[in-house]
Amino acid sequence: MPFVARDPDGQIVALSEVPLEDDAEHMGADHPELIAFVARTCPELMEAGGGAFVSSDLAFIRVMEDLVEVLIRKGVLALSDLPAPAQDKLMERRALRGWLAGVVGIVDENEGKVI
Repeated sequence: MPFVARDPDGQIVALSEVPLEDDAEHMGADHPELIAFVARTCPELMEAGGGAFVSSDLAFIRVMEDLVEVLIRKGVLALSDLPAPAQDKLMERRALRGWLAGVVGIVDENEGKVI
């Protein structure tokens, strides 16, 4: 999940894969403010139907995430079969879903990873 930095007016001014400041904010890739930032800073992505394509990609990410979860639940795929960065991203998404459902995940404070 990307991190955003805001200016004093609350506008997104930077997007990064890692927090660049102590108060960097996590934001879902399909969040309207993030899409507006990308449209403002990379208009070529939004031209000629690109906006619809980007929105479609962001929605499709959820489908892929659900597919991976089903494959893991059915024993077709093991989480450990995936590369470490993919494992980390899936675990982060699981934690976020749990948080959104009112369930708090367990966080390893030494490495900052969700267990």
